[in-house]
Amino acid sequence: MKKYTIEEWKEEGKNLFGKDNILDFILVCPNCKTPQKGKDLESLGMDKEKVLSYLGFSCIGRFKKVVGCDWTLGGLFRIHEVEIEVDGHTRMVFDFYRSEERVLLDP
Repeated sequence: MKKYTIEEWKEEGKNLFGKDNILDFILVCPNCKTPQKGKDLESLGMDKEKVLSYLGFSCIGRFKKVVGCDWTLGGLFRIHEVEIEVDGHTRMVFDFYRSEERVLLDP
């Protein structure tokens, strides 16, 4: 299990993707391995607050049926590998997409 503070997690995302915006971080669903980012959820019409509540917690397939799966980390099975400490609470999150080949849903 990888554990980060929110600051460490943001820094890791910035190092991997060269951007400071969480919506540009690419995360991968632990169930179906689909890479996804906040901007993919935004493109489905979600406002930023809703995007941030689902990003890295629910697979995009819950909202866009032709891609991904309907996995969410809020269920009974704990298959996640990353946790973030936010304001004294632990939040489960999808891991960063770490492939050299960046295949995005909507480039």
